[in-house]
Amino acid sequence: MKIAIIGAGLAGLTLAKRLSSAHEVSIYEKARGPGGRMSTRRADPYAFDHGAQYFTVESDRFRAFLQPFRDKDLITRWPKQVECVGGARLSDKEKLVAAPGMNGLCKALADDLPVQAGVHIDHLERDGGGWLLVDKAGARLGPFDWVISSAPSVQTAALFPDAFSGQTTLDQTEMTGCFALMLGFETPLELPWTALKSGTAPIGWMAVNSSKPGRPEPYSILVQSDNEWAEQHLEDDPDEIRAILLEAASALARTDLSGASHQVLHRWRYAATRTPAGAPYLIDQDLQLAACGDWCLGGKVEAAFLSASELADQFESPSGT
Repeated sequence: MKIAIIGAGLAGLTLAKRLSSAHEVSIYEKARGPGGRMSTRRADPYAFDHGAQYFTVESDRFRAFLQPFRDKDLITRWPKQVECVGGARLSDKEKLVAAPGMNGLCKALADDLPVQAGVHIDHLERDGGGWLLVDKAGARLGPFDWVISSAPSVQTAALFPDAFSGQTTLDQTEMTGCFALMLGFETPLELPWTALKSGTAPIGWMAVNSSKPGRPEPYSILVQSDNEWAEQHLEDDPDEIRAILLEAASALARTDLSGASHQVLHRWRYAATRTPAGAPYLIDQDLQLAACGDWCLGGKVEAAFLSASELADQFESPSGT
């Protein structure tokens, strides 16, 4: 079968890796490279993991998947010193990051996969018994027997036809946004922590990004907003958001951060999951459309992997597709 997968984050790449041995798989990613919310933004001489900060492991399946990457030091432990303020709590589970950036895991998965980056799929069209993918430039790609979206739930809902059997679930799934403020310093700061978890808006998280294994040495800090606060301010002026976060982060750090020579704000419209789909994946056997992603199971990195893995199981089962 010819299968199109939309999105080259961990879910899309995990699925593609599993299906590519038995099917002709094409992967389309609107960004410049793989990673999704496990992305790394480079701004010489700095680098910022401006999406997922770390991940934990609960299932044996995810643990087994990660082990070869841990053996190669592509996955390592971090951070060493975490401070929680404002009533915030952080579990004592082992926290892991990919190296040399959070997108390192996705890049490794994508090495031998046909990822076409910079292709923004706008909508789908029927072509006989198959599907055509139409990108923003109007180019038609395909036809494909199956189309699988690993994009956020809202984007998947807009992409798939109303007749898709999972549309009601997609509509009921809620995701929230986040702002990421990237700060680069010419002179290192002296902070008593490598990561700080805040329970008071507008800050949700701060980290010395340059302290992560494999990162460039120039000193960098990543500030993430509280998700619910971000959701209320997604359309606000970016300069105002940057100023608010910079002031609040300086207060938490007890250090004036305004002297950062590099200051860039990124808005994630769909960063976290408030209400998950409640199923590992959505599939319509008649239309030959399916969807998976972290939003199916709760919004974590492991959830993205498990969602894609269970959908791959469905395709590989004798009674599946």
